[in-house]
Amino acid sequence: MVSRTPWWQILILAAVILACLGGCGVQQLTRGELEPPKVALQSLAVGLPTPQGLPLECALVVDNPNPQDLRILGYDYELKLEGRQVLQGESREEVTLPARGQALVRVPILVKLRALSGLLPAILREEKLHYQVAGGVRLASLLGGFRVPFNFQGQMTPKEGREQLRLFLQ
Repeated sequence: MVSRTPWWQILILAAVILACLGGCGVQQLTRGELEPPKVALQSLAVGLPTPQGLPLECALVVDNPNPQDLRILGYDYELKLEGRQVLQGESREEVTLPARGQALVRVPILVKLRALSGLLPAILREEKLHYQVAGGVRLASLLGGFRVPFNFQGQMTPKEGREQLRLFLQ
């Protein structure tokens, strides 16, 4: 059965996972001893279009409720709609969330306008679109670091996506 979670929620979930998994040990993860950080959108900046696409930067305020710092070494992700890569992002910047504190996390996004333009007829007709969000989180460890992959998929209409995004931005 295919999940119906909107793609933007998956991106936020990925940010939460990135923040949560960063500095914790594998044993803490498997025992469920860590609480997921709380994430709030602070801003979304739009850059100048390039031949590769439209660059965006999403600034997230991430609150760490855990009694220890959480640390990540970087992450990467992509969003595909109907099998076409429409968003991608990567960061090799180390992020440390202070124990019981907060940090500003900047998430780079590249919107692939050419791929998106091919989906325009389906978007205008409000058709359900299949989405897939995939990527990985590079975690700090005693051995230097390792990548934990993630992959989510589902279907939604553009209207459902706008409504979910509206609720998130309130």
